[in-house]
Amino acid sequence: MTQQLALTWQLTEVHGWGLVGVHTCLYLADIGAPPLLLIKPAMGTLRPENRAKLQGLEAGFAQADALSRQHGGKTLVLQNFNVLHALGNGFVAGPASTQFRGTRNVGVIAYEETRFDDEVLARARSYDKLVVHSAYNRRLLEDRGFTNVGVALQGVDPSEMVALPATKRFGDRFVVFSGGKMEFRKSQDIVLAAFRRFHQRHPDALLITAWHNAWPHTAMSISESSHTKVAPTIGEDGRLRIRDWAVANGVPDDAFVDLGFLGRNQIAGVLAECHAAVFPNRCEGATNLVAMEAMACGVPTILSANTGHMDLLRSDRVAGDLVLTLDQQTPVPDSDGSREGWGESSVDELVERLESLYSDRTAARERAARAQQFILGERTWREFAKAFVNAVA
Repeated sequence: MTQQLALTWQLTEVHGWGLVGVHTCLYLADIGAPPLLLIKPAMGTLRPENRAKLQGLEAGFAQADALSRQHGGKTLVLQNFNVLHALGNGFVAGPASTQFRGTRNVGVIAYEETRFDDEVLARARSYDKLVVHSAYNRRLLEDRGFTNVGVALQGVDPSEMVALPATKRFGDRFVVFSGGKMEFRKSQDIVLAAFRRFHQRHPDALLITAWHNAWPHTAMSISESSHTKVAPTIGEDGRLRIRDWAVANGVPDDAFVDLGFLGRNQIAGVLAECHAAVFPNRCEGATNLVAMEAMACGVPTILSANTGHMDLLRSDRVAGDLVLTLDQQTPVPDSDGSREGWGESSVDELVERLESLYSDRTAARERAARAQQFILGERTWREFAKAFVNAVA
């Protein structure tokens, strides 16, 4: 008997986990195997076309929720179900994973904390299979003796990430984009340090950012950096004061734009105005959705050559470099083994890479076209979902 899939995380188009769920469910619905949702979906965040396709899944959630309530929240075993459990750093599961188990239980994770003590190992080994989103994550598990690890590399939606014509919203300036929620791991401090120096050489340069963090207290980890003089502050509205932080760290006020939180329908339009996208991230447990979106929209991209980014640097079927890489990677201080494989990118090298994109726009566009072809050809959400479902099985 074919086993149905059940998901323990929320469908939403606001963050990466939600997108993994949405596009997995779209694929399963298309092949006639709709999954069971064990967390109430945030249907209001979905684009209308996706909401229409997935609205029917709410009935299954309501039934599962009612069943759980009838049993007082005790753990229920769903017969003939593969239950997919969303795991965070340390292989910690969410509440739905204590309410529901399946005939088979598959842990799904993209992790950056690499400390595998006995408790972490025990949690990881409690699943029939693990599915990760990068070769980096798989290697770390295999180094510790795991043999039940599948990989599914995340993607983009070609109908959403399209190369639009520039509107010259920022005039004739050389526009550099940086995205990802602010934290030490995402390396916004390195971006600021490099852009500050680059702007001194090229006053026409403009840095635009999508750095807001829905959990602003976690952004304070950026204070660990030696590149920043002050930490960001949180305003009375509960949001990070990104612009103030950039200016306090030496970026001229007229050379910085804080885009705030971008909706899915805004991303392609913003990227259309950009000449470069920079991601000197210290670690990515997956392949970095924002970087893939920039590549899919044809923006010349700079990536740190470490961790999950390595899955974006080459394809077996694509010749030539796809992005400019930051190859000078020094180990990040790691007192407890939680940062194995993390890399510290060179500010000098990032400035050099920006200079290359600035001085040779033709080569930059040609490289970006190769990257765009690669992402839209091989790294779509549809291809992810196929690989994901196969990896689970």
